[in-house]
Amino acid sequence: MSIAYGIIVGTLIRLALKYYVQKKWIDSESYMLVPTAIGLFMMGTSGAIGTDDLLSCFVAGSALNWDGEYLAEAQKRLDEVNARIDFLLNFGGFIYLGTIIPWSDFSSDVTGISLGRPLALGALVLVFRRIPAVLLTYKLMPNTIKDWKEALFMGYFGPIGVGAAFYVEHARHLFPKLAEAEGDSEVVDMLRAIGPVLYWLVLFSIIVHGVSIPILNVIYGYMGVQLVQEDAMAIRRRSVRVPPPSNAVEGDKETYIAFNRFSRPNMSTETLSHMGDDNSSVGDEKVRHSDLESGLQEARQNAKLSPRRSFNLP
Repeated sequence: MSIAYGIIVGTLIRLALKYYVQKKWIDSESYMLVPTAIGLFMMGTSGAIGTDDLLSCFVAGSALNWDGEYLAEAQKRLDEVNARIDFLLNFGGFIYLGTIIPWSDFSSDVTGISLGRPLALGALVLVFRRIPAVLLTYKLMPNTIKDWKEALFMGYFGPIGVGAAFYVEHARHLFPKLAEAEGDSEVVDMLRAIGPVLYWLVLFSIIVHGVSIPILNVIYGYMGVQLVQEDAMAIRRRSVRVPPPSNAVEGDKETYIAFNRFSRPNMSTETLSHMGDDNSSVGDEKVRHSDLESGLQEARQNAKLSPRRSFNLP
């Protein structure tokens, strides 16, 4: 039933969108937010008719882009909605996590959870969850990970977040309610502890991974570690309306030239010292503009179209 329901809804909306685009009855913002609206609609109506909401959402999304036309059209309009989706998912997700964390259950006599046990569990998960697997397999990914230092870095930074919260709540639906599980002590203890333990790991991960980068920067500065110097990269812009970051310059309408955050375009001090000098002549201004364009052109030519970032550990 979930599959049939998803196919019907996704197909009807796909056909309707084709007609609306041809008639120009839908703007870019509304067009790009259609998947969000479908997801909310399917979650509510699937639960109301008693079918699997996750499966119906997946099938509806597949039917929406069955001929690939929605994806192709969405890529043309990406800049109008990308920032909105980021804001909705990132801020909304973390606010939701903060509201549902069971603070009082982190130290409870009923579950047997004390402060020391969650701390030890968080440290063990941090060390053994990703790091050993990445260190053992990084040689199979030479284009992604160069050496064991990068493997250690990638293995360490594996935050636990919204996905864990979703699965713990989904697991609770698969097991009987706590009141209905009386008599089976193992099931009762598991149901009491599964929520606090998983939410503690989420909180632990957010805090530890959140403060790791500032601490690492302080340690590198104290030890005098040489910063990574890498070539510029041409990165596709997320939106033509969003200015490039401080470590980048504009390329064309679809890209900007991004440098390592501690690197900058190769320009002479004389050129930079005269920028913004209102008393300069028009001829001097043209020369400085030409020098600036030459520097940017050289950066564009040396830029690499690659999403890969380099990390250098001591």
